[in-house]
Amino acid sequence: MRKKISFAGPSITQKEIDYVIDGVKNGFYETFDQHKIKLEKAVAEYLGRRYALATHTGTLAMHLSNAALGLKKGDEVICTDFSWVATAYSIVYTGALPVFVDIDPDTWCIDPEKIRKAITKRTKAIMLVHSFGIPADMDEIMSIAGEFNLKVVEDACPALGSLYKGKKVGSFGDSGCFSFHGAKIAATGEGGMFTTDNEELYNKAILLAEMGRTDSKCVFWSDFVGYQYTMSNLTASLGLAQVERIEELVAIKRRIFNWYDEGLKDVAGIKLIREKEGMRANYCYPSILLENSIVTEREDLIKTLKEENIHARPAFPRMSTMPALKQRYKNPVAAQVEKRGISLPSAANLNSDDIAFVCDMLKKVIRYKRP
Repeated sequence: MRKKISFAGPSITQKEIDYVIDGVKNGFYETFDQHKIKLEKAVAEYLGRRYALATHTGTLAMHLSNAALGLKKGDEVICTDFSWVATAYSIVYTGALPVFVDIDPDTWCIDPEKIRKAITKRTKAIMLVHSFGIPADMDEIMSIAGEFNLKVVEDACPALGSLYKGKKVGSFGDSGCFSFHGAKIAATGEGGMFTTDNEELYNKAILLAEMGRTDSKCVFWSDFVGYQYTMSNLTASLGLAQVERIEELVAIKRRIFNWYDEGLKDVAGIKLIREKEGMRANYCYPSILLENSIVTEREDLIKTLKEENIHARPAFPRMSTMPALKQRYKNPVAAQVEKRGISLPSAANLNSDDIAFVCDMLKKVIRYKRP
């Protein structure tokens, strides 16, 4: 069988191996947290943020962010309807209600116009996602937040290395959250990062992430319910090497995207989702929309690709349609992407021949409406 063309996977070099070996040898006893501290410092410096806190997953970084902001039952958070459900659940964990709004058809990020229309007296925050590493419209989002005195949480889990008008995503809002899941651009297997410029928010997040431990009365004393959300030092050793290589990793992903751009540029009915002017996407997961001229069913296309050992992924279903959540708006753009969107393989070990094969298979499989 032909080489597996994986949906995602990291670039691991001797640097990562050396850092992990150092973590195994020297990351215990009195130096039990040295790699974690270095990783937090590296991420904060890269983003230009004052504070960073490493967590066990990106989901937990988002929950910490929402909890530290004081979200509670009765509050509403305006949220994109297009994301992995962890985005919404990180709001639900606090008791607050996610209010799902539609997305921009060109970027698949939250549509600022829909944010404005969804604001109520209960709205406390906006939670956006830089979808698949493509930056959201931060100027407009931050303007709306300022006008209505709303907090902003950036789910930048797939977007480390992406830029909006020269500024790193995840550094605009009250907090930014990143993931180091094995499928992300910088991978540790599992891992996340909470970032902020707000000292009070940072200190609250630390307490929440460490079981509410304050030692105020004695060692191991906890003054309120917290969680065990911190990242292990060994995990951080791998993350440190990946973050130090982030510009190289972005270049790999952007090169893969450019191969897709070249291979699909003359294919009618396939819309490649791309960055807008003034942005730099990390193109963590290059994605396409099958337009109405194509009659091939999305699931049939993905199945045929898999038979050729090409592993593509369907777009996210709308979170608002899931049993544990509630739908306020139909969100027709997200509904269309749900049915017709595909994320293409972009593992770091792919080469131009692999991408050309994917493009050739897409051309071979798709069928069009008869004129």
